Amino acid sequence: MAGAVPEHLLVQDVLGACSSLNGRFLHWQAGAGDLDSGYACSRPEVPPQQRALLLREAEAGWLLRRVEGLIAQLGGLQSVVHEALVAAARREVSNYYRLVAILEAQAAGGGGGGTAPGAADQGALTLRRLQVWLSEPLGRLRVLAGCLEAAADVRGGQVISALHALSKHGDPAVRRVVQPALEEACLPYFKQIASWVLSGALGADAEAREFLVAREALPPPHCDDPAAQWRGGYRLHPAMKPSFVSDALAADILTAGKTIAFLREWCGDTRWAAAIRANADELAAAGTTHQQLRWLEATVGEVKRSVSAHLLDIMMSQQGLPRHLDAIKRFLLLGQGDFVRVLLDAVQPELDKEAKEISQYTLQGHLDAALRSSSAAGEDPDLLRRVDVRMPHASKLNKDNMDRGWDVFSLQYHVDGPLGAVLSPDAMAGYLRIFRLLWTIKHVEAVLGQCWDAINAAQRALAALRAQERVHGVAVDNVELVPPVLRAFHARRAEMASFVTSLQYYIVFEVLEPNWAKLMGALPKCADLDAVIQLHEGTLQAIAAGMFLDSLPQTLTPLELGGAGAANVQQGLRHTLRAVLDVQGPIRRLADAVEQAVQEQAMYVQRAADSERAGEWNADVYNSPSIPPEVLAEVSGSMGRVYTLFDRSLRTFLTLLPAQRHLDLRFFLSRFDVGQAEGLGGAE
Repeated sequence: MAGAVPEHLLVQDVLGACSSLNGRFLHWQAGAGDLDSGYACSRPEVPPQQRALLLREAEAGWLLRRVEGLIAQLGGLQSVVHEALVAAARREVSNYYRLVAILEAQAAGGGGGGTAPGAADQGALTLRRLQVWLSEPLGRLRVLAGCLEAAADVRGGQVISALHALSKHGDPAVRRVVQPALEEACLPYFKQIASWVLSGALGADAEAREFLVAREALPPPHCDDPAAQWRGGYRLHPAMKPSFVSDALAADILTAGKTIAFLREWCGDTRWAAAIRANADELAAAGTTHQQLRWLEATVGEVKRSVSAHLLDIMMSQQGLPRHLDAIKRFLLLGQGDFVRVLLDAVQPELDKEAKEISQYTLQGHLDAALRSSSAAGEDPDLLRRVDVRMPHASKLNKDNMDRGWDVFSLQYHVDGPLGAVLSPDAMAGYLRIFRLLWTIKHVEAVLGQCWDAINAAQRALAALRAQERVHGVAVDNVELVPPVLRAFHARRAEMASFVTSLQYYIVFEVLEPNWAKLMGALPKCADLDAVIQLHEGTLQAIAAGMFLDSLPQTLTPLELGGAGAANVQQGLRHTLRAVLDVQGPIRRLADAVEQAVQEQAMYVQRAADSERAGEWNADVYNSPSIPPEVLAEVSGSMGRVYTLFDRSLRTFLTLLPAQRHLDLRFFLSRFDVGQAEGLGGAE
């Protein structure tokens, strides 16, 4: 056709556009964005059919510009995953440039302006042939641009997840582009996983929050707390978890690495490296990401088991966790009876004072003496030195309520080193609350024992009064009113003692001992430190719930315990025990009144004997001894009020117990005539 543009010139323009260059007929038109930019052909001598073919083939140049722009953008993100993806993209672009160079050489040598038309047509690179040659590179550039666009707004593991989703395409040609890019991007990620799993070390990508595991900066004083470090020092970053990594595998990766980090930082141990040397060698032999993925799935669990077993061996044998738990049971949970008895007797005079008048040094001396005087004296000195008196700071004492020493005294057990991961401050706070209730019950039991002694002393004093009356004929006025009061007091005290005994039996034999036996039995079977912590805290929560304590620290392992009205149950028990403590007042005043009558009778007999020897007698001076009826009325009324409060508090407490469906209280309630034991299911 006259005036038609030679095709070889159009081919040269297309090849130039494929290399992002402008030509005679094709030139780049920049728009507001990539989608608005592109190559255009404004020369009127190019026929419409050829113009359409030119623009279609020039799309490769637009895609190349797009890919190179994305490569420049991702290359500046300072991300190892992006860097690996950029390297894969550049390799793909290099292959593309190589193909363009080959096509340019073919176009330059295949025909030109001085060649005969027939010969030119046989070897020349025409637009149609060029379209066939560029169809595959065009598709690869299109897929590559899609991969880079998917990775532009995400980081780390999110990039791998995006590429993994693209690799699931049904077109094999798409998978042939995405799969190498995915493998290249996975290499630094898998390298970081291997470093974390085999050495507990995090790289720069982890610090940039691009890795599956992230290290948390804990504020003081938690940065020096092994429990806080184990629980929160390292955390999974779910957003950075590749989609092909399961939740179970991610948890194993976290546990394996943080176990090694804990061994290195808190136990000062490096022997774990020998246990996983074979796994490290196996990783070094892995070549591709697929092999590393198979290694990851097959070996992380084995590494976790090896290092966890090593850590547990240190915790159990070297650190002596079972020994410390046994010491806590004997001293904080008051399991060693002779020690508790000696301590109660020793500290009673001091604890009877107001809280602000108590000397902690005096109490510490009594504690040390109780440890030396009981069978605990033969224990390991390292365990005994950890038992200490705990008193609140003077500024925290409730000066308005005038707390007594019994209200603020407690024992504490000091732990250090890696043991703190299990016996955390929150766990020890839970033990403190349990100790306070147990100590209150022991105090109540001691008070009831003293009341029993006081009633017996009053009965012996009554017998002495009657004996003196028979011998000397000196009667004490109103003495006949005392025995009914004593019998009533004895009955009230016996009812309270029955409740306290039943409560102690329930706590010791239905709560403490069964749960502690389960703890010590399951402890050797734990697979890792997390299982030990969960077992210990679950036991602590179960004991607290069984003792109607509903508000242990929230960081402990939750068991969904407490039931309806758990706080009211705890308050009802506290009021009931407080009412029992108040019973000692009336009983002691009655015993003092009877003892005073004995002394007055003896003085009366002595004065009468002295007067008889002197031959004088004065009826106004020597009045008959008596027990004032107003004293008997006052102590009877006081006992009535105490018992009424006790009875009301006890019935409130027992009425609320059936709502605690998580507890088996049938045997406990069967000891009381409250009609609540029948039909109470509870745990078997």
